[in-house]
Formats: sequence, C-alpha cells, structure tokens
Amino acid sequence: MTPDQLSEIKKHLQSELEALEAQELDLTVEYCADENEFASVVSDTHIKMAMRERSWARTKEIQTALRRVDAADYGCCEECGGDIGTARLKARPTTMLCVDCQSALEQQPVRYAV
Repeated sequence: MTPDQLSEIKKHLQSELEALEAQELDLTVEYCADENEFASVVSDTHIKMAMRERSWARTKEIQTALRRVDAADYGCCEECGGDIGTARLKARPTTMLCVDCQSALEQQPVRYAV
C-alpha cells in the first residue's frame, strides 16, 4: 500500500470516527399518559440502546485500525501475518483479516453457549 493510499484510508477512518462521536442518542424516558404510548417509548429506547452499542463497537473498530496505522501494522492479517490487500482495505478499512483467513473463520461451525 502506498503512503498516499494509507493517508487516504486514515483520513476516511478519522472522518467516520468524528461523525460517530458527534452522534448523541438521548435515552431519557419521558412520562407516558397510557400503556400504548409507554410501549412505544420503551421500544424506541431499546432501538436507541442497540444503536448506541453498534456505534460503540464501530468506534472501537476504527480506533483499533487507526492504532494499527500509527504502528505501521496496518494491512497485515492478524491471523496469518500476510498482506490483506489494498482493495479489501479500501472496501473495509477496519478489517484485520485477509480474505482467506476471514473465509476460514466464516466456515467454522457456530457454537452457542448453553
């Protein structure tokens, strides 16, 4: 990956991080006159909580990618140590696995806790 490409990806990551940090989700529950309105407010609050969790996870992914850029470790697969590939990094800048390792991970059977 060229320094210009790396700089472009870093700017994109920083921009996305700033946008996520600018979002504020109000989780305040207001007084409700009836049960139907209360159910709607509770449902909206659950949706906002899920959005906040997703935003937090995405923020963490971006921060990890930016640390890897600064440590000159960006673009190396966490699993095999190989090159991730510029096209994949442009498509998904926070990825930490090459296509082969990601495919292998996705082929593993899912185990559910009992």
